[in-house]
Amino acid sequence: MRKIALHLLALGLTVLAGCASKPAETLALKIAVNDIYCTDTACFCVHDVAARGYAASLEQLRAEHGIALDFTYFAEPYQLEEAILSGQYDGVLSKPWTALRLQKQAKADFRRIVDVLDPGNNRWLSGSVIVPVDSPLQSLDELTGKHVYLGQPDAYEKHQAAKRLFGQRGIQPAKIDTHASCSENIGELLDGKADAAVISDYALSADCAVDFANPEEFRTLGRTEQIPLTSLMLDMNKVDDAEAQRLTKALLSISGRKADAALLSKGFVPPAAWNPPELENAP
Repeated sequence: MRKIALHLLALGLTVLAGCASKPAETLALKIAVNDIYCTDTACFCVHDVAARGYAASLEQLRAEHGIALDFTYFAEPYQLEEAILSGQYDGVLSKPWTALRLQKQAKADFRRIVDVLDPGNNRWLSGSVIVPVDSPLQSLDELTGKHVYLGQPDAYEKHQAAKRLFGQRGIQPAKIDTHASCSENIGELLDGKADAAVISDYALSADCAVDFANPEEFRTLGRTEQIPLTSLMLDMNKVDDAEAQRLTKALLSISGRKADAALLSKGFVPPAAWNPPELENAP
């Protein structure tokens, strides 16, 4: 009887050993980062809202999931673009359009695996069509025949989305100019050199414009379509599906109620659907 019991015990241990999962190998990825709410990439003038830090979350990923993300921070969008085109990174954390519009040039295949929530737990971004508070203009339709400043083509919410909004409303400005930054467009309004401008919806609260512009000085005539604000994208020419799924699952597992306080939000969420039509005709 004792021999039978020992045999069954040995058999059980063997089965348990066979069922034990083998520890996953470390997944190491290099990620280029430009996040308007991150203290390592934002302007100092908005440090009170742009105070996000990723260090604790990255350590959590390493310790709990065997995933080592090497974040390299780029304070300026043009620096991030250079990094993307260098081909040195496995992924990008930024406004989605920044990476998506460059993927053919960079010979990359970017896939959004998660969106990153802002400090208000919002995932969306839009362009705001603004005028000075004392402007006689009261509606979007009155912009026909006027002088309007847009963002440059690298900023979807204040360029492509703005042009689509105008087209849908039959608005035909007499003159359209562009600037790279929201601050420059706001400056044109303050100097009386334009009738309206399109800026990112966070510009008056989480951008350098807070240094010289007060939100009460402007009125919003309308907003463009909503697009994802910040996403983590992987280059699927360098990362396989299993690795992408592993990272997605891990990021979601450390979000919500488990999100580190330094993320300033509930962290990461599944990516919202967004397929900019301009990508279909990209050179």
